[in-house]
Amino acid sequence: MYPPQGQPGTPYQGSQPSAPPPQNGQAPYPPGPQESQAAPRRGIGRIVAGTLVAGIGLVMALGGGTIVARAVANSEQKIISKEYMRNLWRNVPVETVFPASIGVRDPDATVSVEKGWTRAAISQDTSCKAALSGRFAAAATRHGCVAALRATYLDPGGGTAATAVVLALPNENDRSDLTDVLTRTQDDEGGAEQAVHALGVPGVRWEDGARAGSGGISVFAPYATLFVVVTSGPVDGRVAGHVPQPWGKGQFKQQEDREPWKMTAYGLAQTLSTRLKTEAEKVRP
Repeated sequence: MYPPQGQPGTPYQGSQPSAPPPQNGQAPYPPGPQESQAAPRRGIGRIVAGTLVAGIGLVMALGGGTIVARAVANSEQKIISKEYMRNLWRNVPVETVFPASIGVRDPDATVSVEKGWTRAAISQDTSCKAALSGRFAAAATRHGCVAALRATYLDPGGGTAATAVVLALPNENDRSDLTDVLTRTQDDEGGAEQAVHALGVPGVRWEDGARAGSGGISVFAPYATLFVVVTSGPVDGRVAGHVPQPWGKGQFKQQEDREPWKMTAYGLAQTLSTRLKTEAEKVRP
């Protein structure tokens, strides 16, 4: 039966009638419990504060990442011992300072041997006085020469000899003066003055009277105080710079005759200097 009837003594639980609208200027009924109030608006200050906090957090995160990256980079740095480099001449074996052969490696050889200069003698005397001569020796002594390692090389044809000296000084800044002195002694109009005493080789006519040209260069490595100087000349008995007339007319012609030996000495000095620089780069205490 419609509408449904409730149980006796119990009011009907169906739809309740809505309240009548207000009449005669009466105030409206208050909202029912099911009607929600509008959400309050968020303040501008709270928004700005939140943005600032987020920005500061981002900056701190980036800064922390940078610090970590720098720490990793610093841990990978290679620090070279200053004391080790100042004593490189004694810390590196003499066979490394003066290798048995210097030149171009033969790509077809089964053994890694270089073809070029061949070491023929090594001096056990490391005194600067025994190794150096002339004004160059005086300059090295003035700057407190510590030691002078000396060896003699022969070229592949056996016609040229060169005595090389690795000079150790107490201060790396003193080497520029040695370069200037060496240049002046080689360009003198009265005749070149050679910087290195010849270290003789059995069976070869290599002595001070055969010296023809000298050249030198610093070892460009951090904290290194080494200077390489070489003197070369012919071993067939000929004396360079004494060209007879009319071919040797004028001092310029005599200098021109010595020029090949000077460039040969400088080239060998460059090679030895580069090798020592390579050895220095291996040092990672």
